[in-house]
Amino acid sequence: MTSREDWQRRLGPLYGGAVALVHSTPMRWPAELGDDARSPGWIVALGAPIGVAAWAAAALARAAGVPTPIAAIVGLAILTLCSAALVERGLAERLDGWLGEPRGTGSTVAIVLTTVIRAACIAFVSPAQWLVVFVATAMVGRFAAIFLQALGDPIQDDLDRRSLVATPAPAWLTAALGIGTAVIAVLALGKAGIVALALAAIIAFVLGLDAQRRDHGLSAPVVATAAAAAELVLLLLASAGH
Repeated sequence: MTSREDWQRRLGPLYGGAVALVHSTPMRWPAELGDDARSPGWIVALGAPIGVAAWAAAALARAAGVPTPIAAIVGLAILTLCSAALVERGLAERLDGWLGEPRGTGSTVAIVLTTVIRAACIAFVSPAQWLVVFVATAMVGRFAAIFLQALGDPIQDDLDRRSLVATPAPAWLTAALGIGTAVIAVLALGKAGIVALALAAIIAFVLGLDAQRRDHGLSAPVVATAAAAAELVLLLLASAGH
């Protein structure tokens, strides 16, 4: 029995979570999972523990005496690290494609500005709301990536590296993930959470149309860009509400 088959037997229905963990976080796994199907449900669900890890880091920093705005930024940094910087790297690749310059300075400047805006937003969020905001940020971003892939054709060229690429979700699963993510977003932002999720879906749809026109299909950078935009929208609304 191979290592992969052994893990499938041991984990059962949780095996999909292991695959998603390996491909959308820095986590390693003792089996080769490079070509296994990535579950869209697990991709979104993993946003919850990533958000909790970010909140824990921010709370510990604040308890250690770090000023509250800096502690919030520490949490944001952990959010990025726990997601293996997939959103940031994918956004940079997509911007380079738009600008027509491989590894150009234009995308670097844009990433820096986006990071500064995200940091400023989370610095204005009340510590009492950190937990739900961090969890909502990670989950809404990942849902936007899954929603986009549910609208387009399967992505075949990024199955051997870390990304937010997953098998396209059927309509019922997309709806279920949307409802679950909406609940978290409402807990974080109130009614503005619905606005954040709706804007994330609209942006993902527009990015999908642009990718179809430019590239005739989706790619991992396009999916990451949708997640980046969704996270930014949620953080902007979170800062505006606090």
